[in-house]
Amino acid sequence: MNTQSMSIPLRFPSREQMSRGLDAGGVSDLMVGGIDVHIHTNPHVFPLSHSQDVIALAQDAHAAGMRALVIKDIGTSTTGTAYVASRLGAGIPIFGAHVMNLASGGVNPRAVWVALTHGDGAKVIHFPTGDSRNHYEYRKRFYAGVNLPLSEEEAITVVKDGKLIPEVREVISLVKEFDACLATCHLSAEESHHVVREAKDQGLKRIIVSHSQWAMTGLKMSDLKTFAELGCQIEFDFGLMMPFMHFVHGEPTKNPRDVAAAMKDIGIEHCFMSSDLGQLYSPVPVEGMRSYIAILLKVGITPEEIRTMFHRNPAKIIGFEEW
Repeated sequence: MNTQSMSIPLRFPSREQMSRGLDAGGVSDLMVGGIDVHIHTNPHVFPLSHSQDVIALAQDAHAAGMRALVIKDIGTSTTGTAYVASRLGAGIPIFGAHVMNLASGGVNPRAVWVALTHGDGAKVIHFPTGDSRNHYEYRKRFYAGVNLPLSEEEAITVVKDGKLIPEVREVISLVKEFDACLATCHLSAEESHHVVREAKDQGLKRIIVSHSQWAMTGLKMSDLKTFAELGCQIEFDFGLMMPFMHFVHGEPTKNPRDVAAAMKDIGIEHCFMSSDLGQLYSPVPVEGMRSYIAILLKVGITPEEIRTMFHRNPAKIIGFEEW
């Protein structure tokens, strides 16, 4: 046997080809101009469970060329932290958010007004997270997270006897007055429908339907398409692909191919990407978004679609002009 005739020549990539291959999908380029509107960072009500303070986050984001950030806490409004960090940090605009948990009085119009007027003003007003009745009921099944203890009597619902509580209408009016964004956060699908209908009736322009792929919110594809048709922005948060879904919420991570298919089915123009990161057991938020982009590119999302969901639509949420 002539072994020489059977040999297969090995072809190795050049140094230039290898260099290009490190970022073949243009991930670094797609980070430039990106906006993440859902980040958890220190200072936080549970600081030991979070990986970065806001200055380190800002430095990472600035180095990556990102355009802006919105930070969130399950306790107090983050408007004060954001105001100081924007001025003393790395040179990237950082904005605050307000979550209507019990720490700020629940669905409390006075607290929302303060958040909207404090510092640079909260860009996003969230309905309750772990203090919502919906999340309280859901975590009876399995939960090992960091929310404060909560009794059933304390848990917040925004719908009673089939109608929105009056405070919700007042909150929506304030969010509209200050041209901010309202997020459904951890409400149930039923509650979200009530809230969105009222917000649209009042002429609110900026509405986030949060955690669109999390079983806890109970949102079906038909719900998401309805909300998209009403002009809402549908959130796809990277946190749902993180291992903590197993040991915090007792459920599997989301399959990236399913996420990409849902984005396309709803319509890319109605969707936005967020990290929902900052937990100690997850990548730091900026690195998480870099991974998120790389993963979506691998499962069929185009660079232009990422620009829509990571640049353009988050810019609309916080009232920025498109670059």
